[in-house]
Amino acid sequence: MTPKYPQLYEIVLAKAQLSLAEWLLLENTLEPMAFKKGEFLAKPEETPDAIYVVIEGIVRNYFTSNNGREYTKIFRGTGRLVGPYSELLAQTKTKYYIQATLDAKVLKFSYSHFKTLMQSSHAWERVGRVIAEENFLEKEKREYMLMHMDIEEKYNEFLKDFAPFQDEIPQYQVASYLGVSPEALNRFLKKNNK
Repeated sequence: MTPKYPQLYEIVLAKAQLSLAEWLLLENTLEPMAFKKGEFLAKPEETPDAIYVVIEGIVRNYFTSNNGREYTKIFRGTGRLVGPYSELLAQTKTKYYIQATLDAKVLKFSYSHFKTLMQSSHAWERVGRVIAEENFLEKEKREYMLMHMDIEEKYNEFLKDFAPFQDEIPQYQVASYLGVSPEALNRFLKKNNK
């Protein structure tokens, strides 16, 4: 038997050596879903249990302030996981939105099932640990970017991951991800002919 999603299996194998039988314990529960640009995978006040793997497109996590301003926490592209991680761990209601920035295809799986896999297998436990480490490193990098980089450095960091989509992702979302106003980003882009 071969994996239905071999590229995803390869991504997971890079984190830990899972046998095909162990992989199929998760793969057989994956639910393919499609979201149009602007549709929500999750909203505040929902009780979460889902994690998504992005197969195609771009998804973002964002929250809104009391005055309605959006703050984009992360963008996720192909092969990346997205979900309300802290809420899943704390077993609390979701605090932010998960939205398709572009049309997206994802694979949905249950966090509670994944947790069971981690408790029953050292290989799956390693996968979970490596994912947690990757998320921690990304969060540290993002915090450094927001606190220590100027707009040009921030924009270049954004381009490292999302250059192919820079003209498709709405500019106000990019600005909120960079921690600058849409007007400041617009001035920077015009000045630098980007």
